[in-house]
Amino acid sequence: MKLLRLCAHQIRLNEPLPWNVRNEPGHLLLGKGFLLTDAEQIESLLERGVYVDADEYEAHLREQQAAQARRTPFELWAQLLRRAGTLLRNHATNPHFAQDMTALSDQIGSAMREDVAAGTFEMIQGEPLGYAVTHSMQTAFVASLAAERLGWSEAERATLVRAALTMNIAMLDLQNTLSKQATPLSPQQRAAIDAHSHQGRQALERANVPCTDWLLTVEQHHVTENGSGLPQDRSSLSQLACMVHYADVYLAKISPRANRPAIPINVAARELYVKAGGADNPYVSAIIKQMGIFPPGAFVKLANGDTGIVVRPGETANTPEVHSLISADGWVFPDPLPRDTRRAEFKVTTAVAQGNVLVQLNRRKLFGYAH
Repeated sequence: MKLLRLCAHQIRLNEPLPWNVRNEPGHLLLGKGFLLTDAEQIESLLERGVYVDADEYEAHLREQQAAQARRTPFELWAQLLRRAGTLLRNHATNPHFAQDMTALSDQIGSAMREDVAAGTFEMIQGEPLGYAVTHSMQTAFVASLAAERLGWSEAERATLVRAALTMNIAMLDLQNTLSKQATPLSPQQRAAIDAHSHQGRQALERANVPCTDWLLTVEQHHVTENGSGLPQDRSSLSQLACMVHYADVYLAKISPRANRPAIPINVAARELYVKAGGADNPYVSAIIKQMGIFPPGAFVKLANGDTGIVVRPGETANTPEVHSLISADGWVFPDPLPRDTRRAEFKVTTAVAQGNVLVQLNRRKLFGYAH
């Protein structure tokens, strides 16, 4: 038996072991599937030296490669969302939190390059893993796309993603509660909201996050009140925080809450543009230009009365690729029907708010991944 020594990044907190773990003579220590929930236990194992059978390790790599070959972008984004949730929930006990978040931001960047339209679709339509984590992932995605439009460097965008993912790290449970709460905020909830940016930075500092820009972005990510225009003096503001802030507000508008319905995506874009200063606000302008008025994942109404969903951008902002889901008389089509929105009868007339269309979406068929 040939043994390979394991490194810190190969044994993850709260994730099942993908192979058997052995000591140097080759005796079994931990079986495949064992869940390590104690960071000190992992540190102790690594210090004494732990190993894996080379054949077993390579077999697992082959399984991973085969799974990736079968995987669609939708499975990838679901995996990334679960990974983000695990990291955010366990940040206080993970000695490798900063490194793990950096690796996750790199994976998010790769997924965005793989199929940006499918990624955008998932950010608008994805099944939520609790509002807080899902919203943070959505904000990271949209902020990164808008930053790329403005010509920001890859390093700046990676920091932006990490900051957006962790912007609400100090109030994850409260944010989930508020998304379902129809009553007004209590004084305690208001105090927690007011303090969460500063407390978020403190949590990241305790987790040994070394990047000053990351910390500052989390601390400053509420730049204005409810997405209003930028202050005249911006010299002390982090550009990254401004981008996270307006992406956060934009996405919050299109998400339904217990105390208000979601706003149609084109209406949300128009409201934010007007309230935030229009063309004088480079962050909002970049977000809206990048997402468009009918981005992938948006439900829309067509001139013939059909309700459809946008799959990809079209030749113009008003002619996206749309598949009809429901006819004018309420009949749900067995299979989504592609519509040429350049034709008058299939012209997109308006967006429809999330929550107003109750259909099961077959993402594989919509994006051509079904075999």
